[in-house]
Amino acid sequence: MRETKISDIGEEKVIEIIFSIIDKETKKITLPYGDDAVAIKLPGGKNLVINVDMLVGKTDIPPGMSNVQIGKKVVTMCVSDLAAKGAKPIGFLTSIGLKRDMNVKDLREIYEGIDIAARKYGMKVLGGDTNEADDIIIDGIALGIAKKVVPRSGAKIGDIIATTGLFGNTAAGLKILLESLSVEEKLRRRILRDVYEPRAYIKEGCILAKRGLVNASIDSSDGLAISLHEIAKMSNVGIEIDNLPITEEARIFAEKNRIDPFDLVFYGGEEYALILTISKENWEEALNEVRKVGGTLIKIGKVTNESGKIIYKHEEEERIIEKKGWQHFIT
Repeated sequence: MRETKISDIGEEKVIEIIFSIIDKETKKITLPYGDDAVAIKLPGGKNLVINVDMLVGKTDIPPGMSNVQIGKKVVTMCVSDLAAKGAKPIGFLTSIGLKRDMNVKDLREIYEGIDIAARKYGMKVLGGDTNEADDIIIDGIALGIAKKVVPRSGAKIGDIIATTGLFGNTAAGLKILLESLSVEEKLRRRILRDVYEPRAYIKEGCILAKRGLVNASIDSSDGLAISLHEIAKMSNVGIEIDNLPITEEARIFAEKNRIDPFDLVFYGGEEYALILTISKENWEEALNEVRKVGGTLIKIGKVTNESGKIIYKHEEEERIIEKKGWQHFIT
């Protein structure tokens, strides 16, 4: 009987195995293992929030992405998880694996992108490490500070489910790039902009956490469906979505290519919008606070008492939202 391979179990099980081995002492840990980031209590009542994320050329760099955009994406990936926890970014470190035949110009452009994005989010690039690799590998570590951190596990029955952005463009963009689906040039540019230039919703996440207006939060880099399932699992609740948060571009793309818009919205990934649960009592204040920092909150559903049941329900239509999206190691 052959031994079990990583490809047999997938990313989620890999993470479970790691957490089953490492030390469970959590007295100084503010966030539980498996959240978007880890938070460590500091003297004076604040938390040091740390996130690590890895970009690998083969799986994480879409065709046509420039070197500067690669660097920006590495930072955005990490900062987005700080945003979900309500932490203000302060520093960034990176380790990079380089192919020995890589052009020096490419390296410079990647780090220019890292520096541009770090400055955008108010961080200082603090240093890192380099090594040789068979593919480009960039491991980013973002450091942030927060007085109060927001877990995935705080959703309460009756909470409003909201998002800071719309979905569908990245899934549509990857279909354009990888499946050669046709689309009018102007629409193509608008869709691919979200693939090549993702953004983190740091202002929105920080102000909501600072004001104590959000109960649970997660970033949607693994896809909206997986994010909803994670909140439900960690909070022991159900979720009902009644408003499909799709971009106009993705809606047009789906119609022209006869694709179910439901799939583009729920089973894409790398949008980096925040998924939040907010009490009805706090909703208007949360809406106003996010508007003050130039953002938006979109109401898409509610938290229910049907633990583990994640559905889309609109008028006469009801569909199960499966827990699927991007997972490493599975083809």
